[in-house]
Amino acid sequence: MSDKKQNVPVYYFLGLLESGKTSVIKDFLQNNQFAQAECNLIIMGEEGEEELEEELLKNSHSQLITVEDVDELSTEFFQECQDKYHPSSVIIETNGMWSAGDFMNIPLPEEWFDFQNIGLVNAETFEVYQKNMKDRFVDLFRYCELIIFNRCDHSTRQQDIRRNVRVVNRRAQVIFESDLEDFEEEAPELPFATDKDTIELELDDYGAWFVDMQDHPEHYDKKRMIFDGYICSAQKGNVVHYGVGRVGMACCADDMMFLGIAGAGVPFRQLDYKQKERKWGQVTGVIHVKYDKNGEIENLSIKVEDFAEKPKPEDTIVYFN
Repeated sequence: MSDKKQNVPVYYFLGLLESGKTSVIKDFLQNNQFAQAECNLIIMGEEGEEELEEELLKNSHSQLITVEDVDELSTEFFQECQDKYHPSSVIIETNGMWSAGDFMNIPLPEEWFDFQNIGLVNAETFEVYQKNMKDRFVDLFRYCELIIFNRCDHSTRQQDIRRNVRVVNRRAQVIFESDLEDFEEEAPELPFATDKDTIELELDDYGAWFVDMQDHPEHYDKKRMIFDGYICSAQKGNVVHYGVGRVGMACCADDMMFLGIAGAGVPFRQLDYKQKERKWGQVTGVIHVKYDKNGEIENLSIKVEDFAEKPKPEDTIVYFN
């Protein structure tokens, strides 16, 4: 067994060209935590308008390496960097045209560990780029736990953006930044009230509810929910699983995913779990939130009290854009 310790944090910065990655890295290097480090190793995959000045690199004890192609990144390459520079931290600024799966899954040296993945998005160009480069944003949303939309203004559709992100990555933190003095980050808007014991959703409300439930499960604990969706069943090994939900699309048809939670209750008995059967109808059930010993959310589930099968609408997809 190796006696090496994982004590070198690795920060990945993802985003298209001119998304603001280098600007945030400069802020990092000026922070006391990094400025006083023995060696910050910066691996840069592209060069934009913003540059890391020699003086900043010197003052922050940083070493800069530029790579031209994602194929240059490998465990062997990272190990060579470790052996040569013995960094205190590693900052990897990726090329916006690289597929995240090509570099995020590369095993790191034993001394390194993936500490934080940060995504940068230029809000001014987001909608245009999203239409033509959807896969890049799905990549960014999926792998990053912190996503910063910069250059926001009063026309930035914060609610739509937040929903786009959360359907891909429920745990991602979304931040909106702007140079405008009167710019304000909006609180999530909901098309229904959460202060009632029974909450009935319209067909188009499911996506907003699902996202908000991931962010604020405490608002729905012990609440009775009524909505249209699927009840589902499936057998995995010797265990039968039940759930309720709908299919959602964040960016494109290739990124369809089931937006649901685990379920229990008598109505599930009508399903043939061996055939992974699901039925569409009106679901009535009570949400239950389970916490672990540290007070963190451990599980979300719904106890289905009633299910009324009904004809499925022509379009049941949950949209987030």
